[in-house]
Amino acid sequence: MSLVETTRSSVSRFRGLEQFRLVASTDGVQYCIAEGRPYALEFSNDYDVICLLLGDINTRSSFEDEAERDLTFLGETSAFHPRGGNVRVNAVEVHHGFVAFGYSPQFQAAIDDLPLEKARALGSRNNIGRSAIRHLARYARARLQAGGLEPFEVQLLASLVYMETIRQLGFMREPGKEVLSDREFRAISDYIESELANELSCQQIAAAVNLPLRAIFDGVKQRTGFSPYQFVLSKRVERAKALLVSSSMPIAEVALACGFASQQHLTSTLSKKLGTTPGKLRERG
Repeated sequence: MSLVETTRSSVSRFRGLEQFRLVASTDGVQYCIAEGRPYALEFSNDYDVICLLLGDINTRSSFEDEAERDLTFLGETSAFHPRGGNVRVNAVEVHHGFVAFGYSPQFQAAIDDLPLEKARALGSRNNIGRSAIRHLARYARARLQAGGLEPFEVQLLASLVYMETIRQLGFMREPGKEVLSDREFRAISDYIESELANELSCQQIAAAVNLPLRAIFDGVKQRTGFSPYQFVLSKRVERAKALLVSSSMPIAEVALACGFASQQHLTSTLSKKLGTTPGKLRERG
């Protein structure tokens, strides 16, 4: 997938999320990815929606039946649109686009059982800035420009965008000093290693160790310096390296056994992480 740098035009007909190239869902999160071209969007949201802005978007907008007004969504910020509201945006100048996430109540309960009634009563909030949100926007933009996001990566991005946005709005506590016990961290590590050959999801990990997603995200980061996605990826790379060196299993089978989508996916990951290919690693081992 490629993102257009900047486009300015006029779009007259308002449409829903179906106008964007990618509209999908993954384990309790609906999402769409909008590229850098003008759009006219109108929708009523059954879920709380958070948009991650990848670049500035100059618009004529209205929320919750308010009067239309000129509004710039600043790049590398987020916007919160509560469930039960409606959004109408005529975007005439678009830099890079956005990623929008719709969060089911079940997914939100897995993050942490937070009382968001006050946040919803305050209506839509735009240009929510935080250093972590800026880094997430840059990460998403770079990954989309490089080809796209994996499903597990989308889940983790959706969760991090949610937590950082809600924290900035003042409805989620900051990470504590002691987020995970030794036993809890071992349980997370053991579960991930037992499921490396399968598709992993954020909620599966949380349910397996009986912890909210917030504790897993904050705890893994505090313990390892990695995001959960990076932590899982490091486990996949570690297992692939061991299998390549110690077994005669075909490389394509090694890739699947470690949770990579294909041999090509394994090769590109090892090239980035280790500076070598599976074949060369096997030859040296």
